[in-house]
Formats: sequence, C-alpha cells, structure tokens
Amino acid sequence: MPGLTAYAGFYEVCSPKKEDYVYVSAASGAVGQLVGQFAKWLGCYVVGSAGSKEKVELLKNKFSFDVAFNYKSQTWLLH
Repeated sequence: MPGLTAYAGFYEVCSPKKEDYVYVSAASGAVGQLVGQFAKWLGCYVVGSAGSKEKVELLKNKFSFDVAFNYKSQTWLLH
C-alpha cells in the first residue's frame, strides 16, 4: 500500500516536472521515502523533514535527498 499511495500522490496529484523543488514531510516513513525516490528519479530537487538526527542522515546518505532537516530541532521554523 505505501507504494501505491506514494505513486498516486506523486504522479497523479502532485505531477511535478524535472528540476521542480519537492518537499516531503515525514520523509523517513514508508510513503515519504518512496516519494523522495520518485522525485529524485524525475530529476527534482528534494527536501525532506524527519524527527531525528538518525533519520535525517538516512535521508541524505541512503536515499540521496538534496536537503534533509530535523523538524524537532529547527527553531527557525517556529518564528
């Protein structure tokens, strides 16, 4: 089910084009990981958020997100 959800949400609802910026919330989850991969394969710039340092490292190092950040430690998001 995560694959179908990610595919439909990304290609049918979002419909980005090459070089678009794609933000993935909860990017380390099952659906978020796949959406990020679809976006990278399409040639998009991918930004993802996750809730821990370990998950951020996973997004950047294993899934090749262009940027990933820990939303729990980003104080600038609160202003």
